Amino acid sequence: MISIILPTYNESRTGYLQPVLQSFSAMNGCEVIIIDGGSEDGTLEQLQQSPWRIVRLPGSSRSARLQRGLELSRGEIVLLHHPRSLLESSAISQLQELGASSSAFWGGFSQAFDVQHPLLDFTSWYSNHVRLDRRQIVYLDHCLFIHRELLAQGLTIPDMEIFEDTALSMQLRRMSRATRLPARSTTSAIRFQRNGVVRQSAMNQLLKLGYWMGISPARMNRWYEKGLDLNQH
Repeated sequence: MISIILPTYNESRTGYLQPVLQSFSAMNGCEVIIIDGGSEDGTLEQLQQSPWRIVRLPGSSRSARLQRGLELSRGEIVLLHHPRSLLESSAISQLQELGASSSAFWGGFSQAFDVQHPLLDFTSWYSNHVRLDRRQIVYLDHCLFIHRELLAQGLTIPDMEIFEDTALSMQLRRMSRATRLPARSTTSAIRFQRNGVVRQSAMNQLLKLGYWMGISPARMNRWYEKGLDLNQH
């Protein structure tokens, strides 16, 4: 069984929540656990119309919601699903095939954005072929998956406001190499649309530099979320 963990917080305005929930209905052999961080925009009302398990964790960071989902999950494979990404219909079957032939694996799907722009196309290429394939760092918008055998080694997601996926990848790549599956994870480009593609791209690079320099994740997240407030309070 595959456990799908969906961390939500005020998702109604992005237009992705309903398509994501609908996509789960076609994913056979999966349990779905939704961890909500205290939404106040109608997200909970939409979630309550679905058959999936909903857990409330008000005031939590996205990383804390993901960690809670890990603790509640029962599947041999756990899929950390980005709240504003849509997986191709072949994604679950590809993951099931990987699980049937391998163990102790982790990785993500091939990322793309939902709008076309040369800089965004390059960003996706880099994210897939350099960051994931070569550097073994998988962002949440790839819909990161982890085999239970790795989780059993005491793996935890650090409770940090931003770059929790990078910190998690740093732990995982010491255990085994990441696998990238070809099914597409199409992600909302809402940040780039709101802030401008060039401006948001420049901010992303500065934040990555800040992470490696040890700047406080809480401080960086305030910069990242300014005017958007998509991931947590």
